[in-house]
Amino acid sequence: MDRQNRYRKGFPERAKSFFAVVWTHLCALCRTEKAKELLFSLLKIAVALLAAVLAAVVVILIASDSPGENIAIFFLSPFGDSYSLANIVTQAVPLIFTGTAVCIMTRCRQFNMFVEGAFFLGAFAAAWMAPALPFPPVLLPLFCMIAAAVIAGIVGYIPAKLKAGLGVNEFVSSLMLNFIVLWVVLYLLYHVVVSDEIYKTPLLEDGMKLPWLDRDNDLSSSILIALLVAVLGGLFLFKTKWGYRIRMTGDNPSFAEYCGINTKRTIVSSQVMGAGIAGLGGAAFFLGNYYRFDWKALPNYGFDGFVIAIMANNNPFLVPIASLFLAYLRVGALNMARLGDVPNDVIYMIQAIIIILFGATALFKKLSSARRKREEAPKEEEKEAVC
Repeated sequence: MDRQNRYRKGFPERAKSFFAVVWTHLCALCRTEKAKELLFSLLKIAVALLAAVLAAVVVILIASDSPGENIAIFFLSPFGDSYSLANIVTQAVPLIFTGTAVCIMTRCRQFNMFVEGAFFLGAFAAAWMAPALPFPPVLLPLFCMIAAAVIAGIVGYIPAKLKAGLGVNEFVSSLMLNFIVLWVVLYLLYHVVVSDEIYKTPLLEDGMKLPWLDRDNDLSSSILIALLVAVLGGLFLFKTKWGYRIRMTGDNPSFAEYCGINTKRTIVSSQVMGAGIAGLGGAAFFLGNYYRFDWKALPNYGFDGFVIAIMANNNPFLVPIASLFLAYLRVGALNMARLGDVPNDVIYMIQAIIIILFGATALFKKLSSARRKREEAPKEEEKEAVC
């Protein structure tokens, strides 16, 4: 008993010393500018997401007859069973692809909306090619994904070249290109690739698809490809010369041109690469989760990619975290609509609040930077007068 009492008395001191050591190491790591910037970005993201979730809770309190039950369903049901957990991962797959594609484009300050059309086109290309190509089961999905990425990149070259060569706004041209791709694909689906006049592509066999990680819960290996793409996208942007050119062109095009960077080529390459990643994502998501292509409208995953990029602060390394979080909210909203009395539209309100909060953060940052410049200007003039 005396030994146990001594141990209990000494435990608070040992715990205190342990947390003191951990805190000391964290403070040492936070002394670097990069670590401070990363921690500030994570804190900003966490505050914005918390505010969005609190707003959703307020809406549930107002709209629901039993708010406590619906809040519990919204937050806890995604972790209630293995199928819901797998559904979170599945819904995060297209968001990771499109979020990474948008990050690469927006880092070059190119707001290209063709991510949506590229994802749709990549899925259709994979569905069309998979039953027609005589490749072995292991190589067939890989070839279809690469071919889909190339096709999407070629089509995505159109708005990129219009922007670099003629100065055409890429937002407008890429947005119109989405609907051109939609109607061309629907024409091909209805008149060229029809299967038994049901307006669907031929049925895919299991050997034509990506392998399952968990067949019972519909969990595909496409999540592994998505995570790999996000990591490679982050390494490309922050660890390669090409990625540095993209970031420099986005931060200051005039300075990048002065340093010898071909900004027009960089603008084109960033948009083509983003379209290719989105096309790859459409093919991987389709080959992992579908047997026939029968999409009659754009799936909106490309537009969601902008939400993910905003949440991840245009950092591909943070895209999987943001995608899983948004997928978790979506699964919770779906379960709440199915089991409670609050419609699924609450998730769109959360997305809108996230965009508003991050937009307000960027605006305040810009205003504070402008005010700092105004405050520093008189000091510079005083120095010149003294000299």
